[in-house]
Amino acid sequence: MAVTPKPPGRFHHGDLRRALLDALAEALREDPPEALSLRDLARRAGVAHSAAAPHFGDKRGLLTAFATEGYQRLATAQRAAMAAAARDPAAQLAASGQGYLGFARENPGHFRLMMRADLVDGTNPALCAAQAAAWQPLAEAIAAGTPHLDAAERHARMVLAWSGVHGFAALAAEQAGPVLAGEAGLEAAEAALVEGLVGACLRP
Repeated sequence: MAVTPKPPGRFHHGDLRRALLDALAEALREDPPEALSLRDLARRAGVAHSAAAPHFGDKRGLLTAFATEGYQRLATAQRAAMAAAARDPAAQLAASGQGYLGFARENPGHFRLMMRADLVDGTNPALCAAQAAAWQPLAEAIAAGTPHLDAAERHARMVLAWSGVHGFAALAAEQAGPVLAGEAGLEAAEAALVEGLVGACLRP
């Protein structure tokens, strides 16, 4: 009796873990994370739920791994932007902000999930390490430009910078682009935001 071969999955399963993360990134373009299940994502990757579970344990484990990857990409994006910028403190701080905003545009699924404390395991060691690494480029840029400040004031300015770029990126992701853009356009608004934050954070 002839055996009908199983249709191939949509992903190459040499690395099932990677395939599931990619399936999640694809799914988040269409649905919020609350609407997804590990079974749904396994189906997207073309595998059985039983094959997916050992890699992450459950949906929370998968979302946590995805958020961890997001923070790693964020750190890389900031480092790359800073490496391409002039070495003075103002240019470095501006580049860290531009890297953050670029990451948010290019990785919308990661960006929307990373801050969801209700969906990811905030005690996960890999996630905590990735979060710390994502803070470092901004912390270094602030420290280089404010050697006269104590640690508490530097931290306050780092929070100001982070809040500014994250808020802008979040509003843009929520379809508030036309309001943010104004008459000058979104790119000009983004540049003005970064310039304003650099001035505020590096003031004497």
